[in-house]
Amino acid sequence: MRKIFILAACAVLATSTPLTAQEERSGTTASFGGFENHGEATAGYRFIDVSGYKPQFQQMFNLREGFRVHDLILYGDAQDRTGSFADRYSFTASGIGGDPFPSSQLLVSKTGLYEFRASWRQSYYYWNQNDDVALPISVLAPTFPRGLTTNHDWATVRKFGSADLTLHASRNLQFTFEVFHTSNDGNTFTTRSLDFFNSPAYWGSFARANPYYLMAPLRDSTNRVAGGIDYSWRNWSFHYKAGYQTFNENIAFDEVAPNQTSINPVALSLTEPLANLSWAQSRQLKSPISEFSYRGKLTSRLEWRGSYIYNRYSGPATSNEAENGIAPDSAGVLAPYTISASGRAEVTQPSHAVTQGLTYEIRNWWDLDVGYRYIRYTSESVSKLESLLNGTVPSAGGDEITWFNGLHDLNVGMDFRPMKELTIHPGIRFLRSEIESVENGIVDAARTQRTNMVRPEIGFSYKPFSTLNIRGDFRSFNNGSSYTAITPHTGVSGRLMVRYQPIASLSIENSTNTSNSTLMDSNYSNKVRANSTTVSYAWNEKLSMFGGFTYDSFLNTGDIVFLRGPAPLNNPLRDQSINRVWTAGFELKPIYHVGLRATGNYDRTTGVGQIGTEPPAYGPLEWPMVTGTVFFEIPKAGRLSIDLQRTYYTEELVPVNNFSANMLTVRWTSGF
Repeated sequence: MRKIFILAACAVLATSTPLTAQEERSGTTASFGGFENHGEATAGYRFIDVSGYKPQFQQMFNLREGFRVHDLILYGDAQDRTGSFADRYSFTASGIGGDPFPSSQLLVSKTGLYEFRASWRQSYYYWNQNDDVALPISVLAPTFPRGLTTNHDWATVRKFGSADLTLHASRNLQFTFEVFHTSNDGNTFTTRSLDFFNSPAYWGSFARANPYYLMAPLRDSTNRVAGGIDYSWRNWSFHYKAGYQTFNENIAFDEVAPNQTSINPVALSLTEPLANLSWAQSRQLKSPISEFSYRGKLTSRLEWRGSYIYNRYSGPATSNEAENGIAPDSAGVLAPYTISASGRAEVTQPSHAVTQGLTYEIRNWWDLDVGYRYIRYTSESVSKLESLLNGTVPSAGGDEITWFNGLHDLNVGMDFRPMKELTIHPGIRFLRSEIESVENGIVDAARTQRTNMVRPEIGFSYKPFSTLNIRGDFRSFNNGSSYTAITPHTGVSGRLMVRYQPIASLSIENSTNTSNSTLMDSNYSNKVRANSTTVSYAWNEKLSMFGGFTYDSFLNTGDIVFLRGPAPLNNPLRDQSINRVWTAGFELKPIYHVGLRATGNYDRTTGVGQIGTEPPAYGPLEWPMVTGTVFFEIPKAGRLSIDLQRTYYTEELVPVNNFSANMLTVRWTSGF
């Protein structure tokens, strides 16, 4: 389903593609500030008509009605490079005024002296399924309950900002400086069970049966400042960067309404309301950063490369919660309860990553490549936990928990070029994973494991004719042991891609992917099949067209095991989906200065995701979308474009999420 969302998003963005400079520029320039300035801008107004469940439309498009600056491009060259502070600059921006992914970039440089880059972008994310339904829906889900959907909703915005400056001290020596900031803010809704430190055994059944829908505003930010040096000498290059990074996160959980009941639809849950809840969590981590890498030639045939990355996050983490409501007591009788719990921890997380690699040219048609990577990550937390249930003496404790994670990764490969048209790349990879959990000085055997994996692979590229190109690879793996119930023990996968271009105006591309992985101990199996074909044809500059079909199937089966609460403790899982996507489009310029562009896709998904005897969580759906654009070029003025989009979305199991939408955008593009 994610693939379907991405395909439609690409279709939306395609309608806003700016014209090339050759198409839009009027041939004039604007002299200002000592620069010859050029540019183009696209602005317009979007009209939207949505019927049905509008949050589903926001989740998939998040396009809004109103005035938009779709694209803005400015660039200039210095009229006098000798006396100017810069030789050139460029500025680009897109999606300004309410679209889900606005961005901007600035570049200023002077040859041989400096380069300055700055960028900013925002990403809006929206998810809001219709959770509160209890209606007769279909044969597959005759009584669709509230507990069927995830009950996870969010409306957040992530912001990214960065700036970096490169100073050229000499031809071989450069200094770099950079700053980076990202943040995530917004409202989220999630579910939580009311379990707590050292809760009594009888509480486990209540906690498992009663997840509550909670509001959880989120705010986090990451900041990074760093400086570095790059030096090259003969056939060698060296890079070093040092800096400081911080991460802060705050999240607060609150009940949506007083005396709300669990999302679990069973009758007993209606007698176990949550009266009030307050739960806050925070983390503050800081770390120095150090990155070093090098590459060079020991001999004319032997290349050596390597790197070392180090950081050490450390800081406090806190959790405070309080709730009260109705729940069964130790005798199984419904009674009021009051819970308070708190936790304080000091966290230290150092990590080291070392890589070494050699490439040796045995013959001019035969290369040997050896690479080794070692990652060592440690997480140590010293905590103090307290809990209080119904006024009893607080249950307090302190834990010192340490996780050691080590990964050895050795890769040996070769490149054979027995003929000009053929390249063969055989290889084998050895991996050793070391996970050790220590609690209060005692090794936890259940969470400690050492695993060896062998993964042979082979790839090739074959171009027997200038019109035909074939590429592919095949790999398998064998895991000595599995750390989780869905960590496969064995697996094989393959990929084949063919591109055929019999004439300059016609191209045919096909790709096939297969993957099988299993873990017999937990009855886990995962199978993926995918095939995609695209045909493109350009009759001449006035007519071009394309069409394609994509098919992929996904089947995942296994067993679900619940650790706490009453039987049944085991349930079979079956998650299956088959996606079919048809795409087509054309561009036509019947007369000079007038053109027509149309694209469309029809997406159809079948299959269901289901646990045991529970109703399926999702099932068949269809999602067509058509976009048509008419544009008129006005010489020395610009281009007028009119975009019309029509789409609808239909779920068979949960039609309350269905919607249909019409979008009309009028755009004007002008250059100078």
